[in-house]
Amino acid sequence: MIGKMLAFITRATLGLGLLAITPQAIAQEVVSPLHAVPRGNAPQALKAGGLNEVFNYDNTPQTIPVVDDFSVDRTRHLSAQSSDANVTLTETIYQLVAGGISTPDMVYVNDTSFHITFNTQNDTLIVTQVANPAVVVIVRDLSVYPVTEQSMFLWPPYTVVDTVNDATTDTLALQGDRFQDSLLVYSVASDPRTYINPDNSTRPWVLWADDDAYINGTFPLNPPTIGVATLDGLDRTGYPYAPEAPNSNGLADHLTSVPINLAFAAGDSIYLSFLCEPVGRSGDTQQHDVDSLRLEFFAPDQNAWYRIWATSGIAAVDTFKNVMIPIKEAQYLKSNFRFRFSNDATLGGAVDQWHIDYVRLDRNRNVNDVVLKDVAYVYPEAGLLNNYTSVPYAKFIQAPASYMANSVDLVQRNNDTQDKFITWGYGVTSDCGWSTTRANYGNNISNNAQTSFTSTHPVNSGANPLVYDVSGCADAAFLTTKFWTNATPDALAYNDTATFRQEISNYYSYDDGSAEAGYSIVEGGGSKLAYQFNTQGSDSLRALRMYFDPIFTYNGTVNDPNAGSFIITVWSSLDPETIIFQNVSFSNPQYHTWGPDYFVEYPLDSTIAVNGTFYVGWVQTNNTELQLGLDRNRDNHDKMFYNKGQSWATSSRSGSWMIRPVVVAPVDPYASVEETAATAEAMTLYPNPAGNEFQVRWNGTRVATLQLLDPTGRLVRTWAGVEGAMAVGDLAPGLYLLRAVSGDGSTLAQSRLMVQH
Repeated sequence: MIGKMLAFITRATLGLGLLAITPQAIAQEVVSPLHAVPRGNAPQALKAGGLNEVFNYDNTPQTIPVVDDFSVDRTRHLSAQSSDANVTLTETIYQLVAGGISTPDMVYVNDTSFHITFNTQNDTLIVTQVANPAVVVIVRDLSVYPVTEQSMFLWPPYTVVDTVNDATTDTLALQGDRFQDSLLVYSVASDPRTYINPDNSTRPWVLWADDDAYINGTFPLNPPTIGVATLDGLDRTGYPYAPEAPNSNGLADHLTSVPINLAFAAGDSIYLSFLCEPVGRSGDTQQHDVDSLRLEFFAPDQNAWYRIWATSGIAAVDTFKNVMIPIKEAQYLKSNFRFRFSNDATLGGAVDQWHIDYVRLDRNRNVNDVVLKDVAYVYPEAGLLNNYTSVPYAKFIQAPASYMANSVDLVQRNNDTQDKFITWGYGVTSDCGWSTTRANYGNNISNNAQTSFTSTHPVNSGANPLVYDVSGCADAAFLTTKFWTNATPDALAYNDTATFRQEISNYYSYDDGSAEAGYSIVEGGGSKLAYQFNTQGSDSLRALRMYFDPIFTYNGTVNDPNAGSFIITVWSSLDPETIIFQNVSFSNPQYHTWGPDYFVEYPLDSTIAVNGTFYVGWVQTNNTELQLGLDRNRDNHDKMFYNKGQSWATSSRSGSWMIRPVVVAPVDPYASVEETAATAEAMTLYPNPAGNEFQVRWNGTRVATLQLLDPTGRLVRTWAGVEGAMAVGDLAPGLYLLRAVSGDGSTLAQSRLMVQH
């Protein structure tokens, strides 16, 4: 078997398998493919609401021309619920039917049940056993749809005991083997939205009848237009197809069209074309023949699929290939024609990726019709700020202009063989009333045929500088920026825009919110990782938000990321190394499962002041590889540092770590609750460091207990209240966490205590 050198461990909390890919490594740094890209939808394609519900999705058939460049998502997401407005109950299918009747209380046994009679004659006990009459029951398998059924002889689930000359009869219940159940069948109405084709004709919005493929703009390299459909080893939920066997290789994703009216003559010169690219930004560089992409056509009259085209997994990496397929056979030229892409992959993660772009199906084409007469943006953008993708609201309003970029650069591509007169601009709107536009500042009018070029968009520069106006917002701001490009003529409007949503609330970030790979340090026990930020003044740091992916690198043993351990650390300088804070409690990687790239918040043991340049990260306490999310579309490696015990080094891996320092703010949109503002320190420990004992000076709410925890989070001592001396002479020297707890169990304050003998 050809595999990816994967290893596996079951996560008890999530039930996930974990994979490892032989990584790209520079020195001691490792970049590996993601184990999962959770999409937050239902775990089963048809059974979204539960084991006894099936949803049949109605889709409006398409007519040619069919065009999709994946700059918008036109897949049918198979996650309906019975309570949705567009869902109708159409049928109830019962598992057991006897004599044409189904009742809720039907129960049968597989083996014969009996009627037993006891009679006494001449002091002799005579026992007569007669089988109960068998019942012909139709038994349906409700685990598949359409359901299958078979007729079976079953028996009543009881034995009758009858004694002669006794007016009563005893009925003994038996454990049933077959119980009544039902399957609710729902119909989901067609999506009413419409799509505008390049010829300005209107088509149904939904083109793809399944949602295995991941529509995104961050995984491909140098696509012709913004957005692709990615097929890999993850299922429609974004988790591995084979978590119990992640090394296995097999059929993975499908991308299946809705029915298309192709009832035309064979001489109408009908072609299907598309572009495809293997690998991209996933971090998976291993290619094998079996990691293939294929195309199949559906013959309606035969109700059968046929393979038409395929390419192996050793195709040229990071290069989009143009494929032209003629459709001449009469068996496909029908009103209910369909086509589908599928891939073979290692079934353990975001590996063996294929990116599909710009699918076109139409008449009157020829084999040379490969030119896309289209100008488009190529990648998403992540903000108008200088360096950052987000900064705290309180800092931003102090000096808004200082946080705005002078300009931002976006890549565009003219896919046509002819030069185009191309202009561009953008507009910004906020959730609190402010909006503005910028236009007529740039163009590209010559020598741009079939080229990608960088379009520069001025922000806080030029004759009309732009600065976000968030004065109408309360403690947090959300702004939407929409870039547009215009070319005459141009084929498709949807890829002429690049839109992003800017949050300004209570954290700093460099990443765009999307991880394409995982980052770790080889044999990381004792290693340090530090990420540079600057507050432009002072601020109160209270937590870090981080995104981890549950993958690990194979090293001959099972390397469970849940066993990973680190101590959150904050530095004011790396040369000389100056630690200004370190958590007492250890932290472990945690994972959200309800959507892609959801960060987990790791609180500091206490809020600390940071000034100017500071660094956040961790000291790793064991060798388990910590797969930190890596955004590979924004490069901030010059602010990423690691230390294996000798000296600090700048990361050699292009990208941005997904770590976000969180500061104290009146409102936290992440948690949707008000934050507690920093107050004067309520608890003082003295002496600190302590030898044999220490005392507590307290000026807050009444304390019920004091709890002392060691660096592993284990409770080692408890005291009632805060009065008197607290003995620690028998404890091992080291750093501890003292926590003041109220009568209702809530934490009032906590502080670090150093014990030295």
